[in-house]
Amino acid sequence: MDNLNMTPEEMQQALEKAQRELQEKLSKMSPEERAAAQAKAQQAIQDDALKMQKLLDDGAKVAAGIAPAAATKPKFCGNCGAPAGSGNFCEFCGSTLS
Repeated sequence: MDNLNMTPEEMQQALEKAQRELQEKLSKMSPEERAAAQAKAQQAIQDDALKMQKLLDDGAKVAAGIAPAAATKPKFCGNCGAPAGSGNFCEFCGSTLS
C-alpha cells in the first residue's frame, strides 16, 4: 500500500506492525549486535543532524541574499581518472562529475 494514501488508522496499524517486527529482531540479537546497531543508529542520527544544520545554514544565507558556496568541480573523473572537461559528465566514460 502507498504510504501517502493511507488513512490515519492504516498508518497506525503499519507503525504498530513495524514496531512489533523491530522488537522481534531486537530480542534475537546478541548484546554485541545490539551495541553495534545502536552505535550505527547514533552515527546516522549525528550525520543527519549535520546535514540538516547545513541545509538550515544554506537556507538562511539564501534568505539573507547571500549565495551559498558553489561546489567545486573535480579536475579528474572519479570513475576513470580522465581529465574533467567543461560539462557535468566525463567525456570518456560518461560518469557524473561531482
